[in-house]
Amino acid sequence: MNEEITVEITALGNSVGGISSSQNRKIVFVRGALPGETVRCRISKEKKGWLEADPLEILEISPYRKKPFCSYFGDCGGCSLQNLEYSRQLFWKREWIENALSRANIPYSAELMNDVIPSPLINGYRNRVSFDIVSGRPGLHRFRGDIMVIDDCPLLNRRGQKAFRRLPEEQLDGYKRVSVRASDRTGEAMIEFSGSPVTKFFLADDSYITAWMKKNSWKTIPKGSILHETLGGFTFPIKPGTFFQVNTGSAEKIVSMVIDLCGEDRRILDLYGGCGTFALPLASVGVEVTSVELNPDSSAAGNDAAEYFGVKGVCFVTGRTRHYLLDTVKAKQAWDTVIVDPPRSGLGIRVSRLLRRVISEKIIYVSCNPFSLARDLRVICDGGWAVAGLQPVDMFPQTDHVETVVELKRKENQ
Repeated sequence: MNEEITVEITALGNSVGGISSSQNRKIVFVRGALPGETVRCRISKEKKGWLEADPLEILEISPYRKKPFCSYFGDCGGCSLQNLEYSRQLFWKREWIENALSRANIPYSAELMNDVIPSPLINGYRNRVSFDIVSGRPGLHRFRGDIMVIDDCPLLNRRGQKAFRRLPEEQLDGYKRVSVRASDRTGEAMIEFSGSPVTKFFLADDSYITAWMKKNSWKTIPKGSILHETLGGFTFPIKPGTFFQVNTGSAEKIVSMVIDLCGEDRRILDLYGGCGTFALPLASVGVEVTSVELNPDSSAAGNDAAEYFGVKGVCFVTGRTRHYLLDTVKAKQAWDTVIVDPPRSGLGIRVSRLLRRVISEKIIYVSCNPFSLARDLRVICDGGWAVAGLQPVDMFPQTDHVETVVELKRKENQ
């Protein structure tokens, strides 16, 4: 595996880096290499249809290559695109979505695919970053490797970085993991620990909320404290361990888009509804919304926000999406629009098959993974639905992740 080769990079692959395709050789993946570059590299892995190689020297440099802003880039596995100019990141993210849909044979008109909407911030945009603990210090995983200790994460927002800088002052031995959550909008911060009970050091610090898991429930100092974040005109209470979109600015763009797609629809089913990111803005303008969410703390947070703002017409249901879909299909319950915003693993085959049977004229699928999206769309489209709109949104600058909002409408005569 010490063979050195020189390759020309012709494309950029999701999670695999630069791609060199040649008729005389297997496809070569070179992490860190960019399209348009000529790279001398060493083969590190060989499979039946492809090679992986480590870059040794860039002989011809891409005009879009730039200096990374993080000193850990190249070692840390969290970011893979900091060396690529941002407009080209957006270009390749659109390419990845198109390729995923093409491989799954998803039929749609080319004009339906819009350019990727950029993130308002390209660093310092995350309101949450989770770290593993190694040698009593916070760390992040290397690409396909062990945990590396870090002293900074530039993707974390300003308030979060301030809270993070408190951590290295004391050893974190005994802890397994720590998450830093913060809002630049409210100025609040919360540190979530897992592992050992909280030490006096953390109990004594009043610059942020301290949270830790004890007997399967979260405890906080000050007692009962909750982090708040504002999005789309609403302030959401975020309890420890609950999900909230990590890029608040881009999330607002998606919320606005979903509201526009719902149009004049009055009965909305919001699946994987979280704490009501879509449900509350919709209900505030008179729409009847049922939000289904597995995490009871998220549902409770949505209820609390609805009560605080006096929003009527929204019902938060705690339960599994598959079970709720099965019930609504059996009951032949009708909805104007169904919104789904699943995790990276997507809906899966069973839920996709149920979803296509729901009595509705419109589905809005919000995805953070083009490949699970393509798999699910294949199932849904086979059941009488068609893609009516595609809007990528960059929620994760500097990484190879991208969000996509897909509008589906029932085919005629179905």
